[in-house]
Amino acid sequence: MTRSTALITGTASGIGAEVARRFAKRGFKIIAVDRTPELAERTAADIGGPVTAVGCDLAEEQSTRELCERITGEWRDDLDVLVCNAGVVIPGDVADLSAEEIDLHFAVLLRSPMQLIRAALGVFIGRNTGHIMATVSMGGICPLPASAPYSAAKAGLRAFLAALNSEVAHTNVAISGIYPTAVNTPMLQHEARSGGSALNFLSAVKSVDDVADAYERALDKPKLELYVPYHESLSARAALWTPSLIPRLIPFFNRIGERGRKKYLAQLDSVTPGIADDDR
Repeated sequence: MTRSTALITGTASGIGAEVARRFAKRGFKIIAVDRTPELAERTAADIGGPVTAVGCDLAEEQSTRELCERITGEWRDDLDVLVCNAGVVIPGDVADLSAEEIDLHFAVLLRSPMQLIRAALGVFIGRNTGHIMATVSMGGICPLPASAPYSAAKAGLRAFLAALNSEVAHTNVAISGIYPTAVNTPMLQHEARSGGSALNFLSAVKSVDDVADAYERALDKPKLELYVPYHESLSARAALWTPSLIPRLIPFFNRIGERGRKKYLAQLDSVTPGIADDDR
């Protein structure tokens, strides 16, 4: 594929920022999207070169619609890769969340990726080339207590990508979902300090480099699902075979996870004390 332009959402920090840097090194022009122009400019300033910084709050339908119009309009001839990476999580049991907080998860994690993908797909199919990529999550495979809306939205995104992959099987358009476990990003730091699921910390937290490596592997050899790491996907997928057993196992795994959370927080506080902003 002739490398041209990659649009990446959630680029101000974490996974999105690193993926943007990696793709820029590979010769892509980057369209860096984040909630505000100022946040998007962070990555543009870091990368330098041909970067277009775009402010777009994916929680807002009108803002998302305008971004879709730019995909099908001014960028249609150059765009080769779409990366849906922007994320948000508000930790808490469902009964303690507001209706607006639940809706926010679905707007950012599911509705807006579906709309952006729909817009890009029309462009890619017309040229019979292109790559749709998304940061999903192992939480979309194994449900996380205290993060139920997040898990539900990510599970929906996984189903959407799988169905989409069948729809474009006769074309040269590639579909790739990246499924990491907990990753050391501002969003996870917020979860760790705000009562997020202890299951995030059952094993060592991965780095943004680990996830960016998976993105590069998917770019070189497209695959529908890439797990980071693969072996943890086995237990996550097995958990859904008998979901009724999960509540019986949660107390045991929570104890392990809480120890992991304390270790992770100690590592964070030794470097940068304080609560980080989320990654949306």
